[in-house]
Amino acid sequence: MKNFKTILAAMAMTVAAAAGAQTLKMEHQVAGITTYETSTAVNLVVVKPEVRIDDLDPSVLTVNTNGVERNVLTVYPSDSRGAFNPEGEYLALGLEKSAEQGIGLSKAGSVWKEEYDLKVGLKKGKVIKVGKQKFTAIECGTDKALRDFISEADYFSKGTFTGRLTGKPGDVTLTYASYEPWSLKGDGVANPLVIWLHGGGEGGVDVSITLLGNEVVSLIRPEIQSHFTTEGGAGGAYVLSVQCPTMWMGTSKGFGHGEYPSLYADVLKSCIDDFVDRHPDIDRNRIYLGGCSNGGFMTMHMLIRNPRYFAAAYPTCEAYLDQNISDNEIKRLAEENIWFVQSYDDTTVEAETHCISTFRRLVKAGAKNVWMSMFETVQGMDNPDRKIMGHFAWCYLFNDAVTMSQEQSEGDVVPTNNGGGTVAPQGHANIFDWMNAQVLTAPEMPQHGRRR
Repeated sequence: MKNFKTILAAMAMTVAAAAGAQTLKMEHQVAGITTYETSTAVNLVVVKPEVRIDDLDPSVLTVNTNGVERNVLTVYPSDSRGAFNPEGEYLALGLEKSAEQGIGLSKAGSVWKEEYDLKVGLKKGKVIKVGKQKFTAIECGTDKALRDFISEADYFSKGTFTGRLTGKPGDVTLTYASYEPWSLKGDGVANPLVIWLHGGGEGGVDVSITLLGNEVVSLIRPEIQSHFTTEGGAGGAYVLSVQCPTMWMGTSKGFGHGEYPSLYADVLKSCIDDFVDRHPDIDRNRIYLGGCSNGGFMTMHMLIRNPRYFAAAYPTCEAYLDQNISDNEIKRLAEENIWFVQSYDDTTVEAETHCISTFRRLVKAGAKNVWMSMFETVQGMDNPDRKIMGHFAWCYLFNDAVTMSQEQSEGDVVPTNNGGGTVAPQGHANIFDWMNAQVLTAPEMPQHGRRR
């Protein structure tokens, strides 16, 4: 009888505990995206709990992103977009970084995946107390977490430009994103413009793909912006990233490597002209053009078609075949200010038949301000022990690690991961410092590099 009473008492306590336990419902609001050198990750989740929670220990929570359990490092009250707000009715959950969280592109190529599972839960044995309420479970999840997200791309303004195709009749619309800091608009001086052209995998109509796919957003981070200075100005540069619907290497004859004009040659130039016209505080003598792979091809193509328009160019793993550049075009390019970047182990765009051959011809043609950083391999900086695919030389650029050039010589190239060479172009030990110094109307000055 005594044992029976004990069992009944235990059952009563269990029922009472169960009656007091509740499931806390939260509504997913938005995911926060961080872009890294080779991947993009969900590192922030914003939710709206059914009751206001003023103090929540992040260690009791867990978040599952696309099948991977993540620790929650921080929790703070916010607005619906994750901005801190002490009176906010939302909670922003900051997640521990995970290298497995690359979100990738859909099979269609040029759009983000909407399908991305995300669940917020309570760790086993943990409870959340809010007043007299006790919650032993959390109900919160979505299978389309990327239908809406926040990222550094939100610091850019978005727009479109329509103009004529090159080599065939008809018009085409480009999409673009521009970084236009208020500090520059109000500093009363003309400021530089840095242009980026995307690679082959980032074409389409969603310009955030171009910004986040290859960490182009690093161009607006303080580490790179600090290299750009203007006397009497606030410091920094405008940034313009332009996206074509397909690939810059598309021509009226099909996919090309410089044999025929790009379909987008004229509309891109018109787009840049229009942007500059609408921003009178951009210095027309300090427009800098660059891009990677497919965008590196277009950088070379634009230099050839528009001599002495760009103050400097920084083509990265550029895909313009050297054999398609004529001797006359080489003579004109030798008057430009160019800094090539590539890794020698690139198997997508062979360095020898592209930038190395072009670099040698430019040196032979008398180029004084043409440089080339040739890395041996691509080593990660987000994950220093990681070797990355050789084509990803833009990782060095966006990590602000392109610091040296090869000798200006027709001789052998000596790839090195120590900045890409042994020469400091014009005494500048950084590609962005060098870029900042290039001005179309600058007086003649010694152009020789300094060895280190």
